[in-house]
Amino acid sequence: MQPEPFSQSRLAGLRPGSRVVLRVRLAADEVPPGGPHFTDVVGELAHIADGMFAIRTRRGEVTVRASEVVAAKELPPAPARRGRPHRAIDIADLERVMAVGMPPLDSSHVGDWWLRSAHGYTGRANSTLPLGDPGAPLDLAVQQVTDWYAERDAPALFQLYGPVGADPTSDPLGALLAAEDWRIFQRTLVMTADASAIASDSTGAAAISVTDRPDSDWWSGASPRALAHRETLSAMLRLVPDGAYLSSYINEEVVGHARTVHSSGWCGVFDVHTRADVRRRGVARALLAASARDALEHGSRLLYLQVSADNEPATTLYRSLGFEVHHEYHYARSSPASPPRRPRP
Repeated sequence: MQPEPFSQSRLAGLRPGSRVVLRVRLAADEVPPGGPHFTDVVGELAHIADGMFAIRTRRGEVTVRASEVVAAKELPPAPARRGRPHRAIDIADLERVMAVGMPPLDSSHVGDWWLRSAHGYTGRANSTLPLGDPGAPLDLAVQQVTDWYAERDAPALFQLYGPVGADPTSDPLGALLAAEDWRIFQRTLVMTADASAIASDSTGAAAISVTDRPDSDWWSGASPRALAHRETLSAMLRLVPDGAYLSSYINEEVVGHARTVHSSGWCGVFDVHTRADVRRRGVARALLAASARDALEHGSRLLYLQVSADNEPATTLYRSLGFEVHHEYHYARSSPASPPRRPRP
C-alpha cells in the first residue's frame, strides 16, 4: 500500500528557518529498476507557499510539491562540534531552540537581537537575546534596546550567554555593559542530556499524568510565583507550538508539575516544581523521567533545561540523571541605582 499524501493540515510545527527532512515520492520515470520509490530531501525550510516546499540543501534550493511528500520531520540544528548530539549543538543555535519554550507577549528586533517582554514574568521572556549582528554600532544598538524597554516602563535586560566558566564581560557587548555600570548577575546553567538514558529511570516515587494542555491538576501543582502570574503565563503558553503538561501525584494528591516543549528536534523541560513538604521523595525525578519519555514519543532523544547555578538540589538531581552543562548565561540589567529584581532562569 502506498503511503497517503502529506496533507497541508500536517504542516503544523514545520517552520521556515528550521532544518527538515522530507520523504518524497519519485515520479514514475525517476524510479530506477527495482526501486527505491522515495528519496529524502534534507535542508533548511525556506518557505511553504501554494502547495510547494522550498528547501535549501547543500546542492542548492530544491522545490517539492506537497502532494509528493509522504512524511516530514523537523531536525535539530546541524552540529557545530564533535561529541554526542546533545553536546554538539552550537550555543546560539540552542538558545534559539530554547526561546520557543518561554515566548514573549511583545517583541521586536534590533538587527539580529531579539527584544522580548511579558509583563515582567521570567527573565527569559523579558530580556534581549543578542543572537548576532545588531546592524548598528554596539553603543547605538544598546541605546535602542534601552529605549524600547523604557517605552514599556521597564529596565532593559540582556541575556548574555557563553561557554561554561566564561567571563560575561569578556566579549564586546558584556564589556560595554559593564563599562556603563550595568549589573551583571544570576548565573544560569543550560543542561542537556540524552532522553533515552533518563526515560528508563524508575526510582521516582510519584505517579504522573500527561495532558496536551494545562488542566486544573497542572495548575494546582504550580509554584506560588507561577500562580501569581497565571494570566501572563497562560497567555505565554498559548503561544507554545507543541508540548505536554505533566502533573505528579502521591496518594492521588497533586504534589508537583512540569511541562515539555518540542522544537527543532529538541525537547525542553520547563517549570519543574515540587511541593515543599514532599521534596526529596523522588517527585522531580519522576517528572524528569516522564519528560524524557515524552521526548522519545515525539521522536527526539535531545533534552535541555535551564537552572540557576546556585540551585544545588536541582543541579545535583539533574547531574545524577545524566544531564551535563552545555553552556551558561548571565543577565545584565540597566538602572544600577536600585538593586535589580532577580529573574527566574
